[in-house]
Amino acid sequence: MAFLYRFELSLVNKEIPAVIVADSDDEAFTQLDIELEKYYLNLPEINEVTLREKKRITKKVGFILDE
Repeated sequence: MAFLYRFELSLVNKEIPAVIVADSDDEAFTQLDIELEKYYLNLPEINEVTLREKKRITKKVGFILDE
């Protein structure tokens, strides 16, 4: 069963969101590292990673992303 994970990453000068699909928490954090390495040529300094939301993915499901 897959889950949608919404992370918030605190960098030195800004906050960025990240969305990951994974089967477990460990896989989600591992995939987050992989996606960061793919996105940035030079990995920025990350002060904090916060898991904001975890939702089960099924058919006919929607998500509202609002702080």
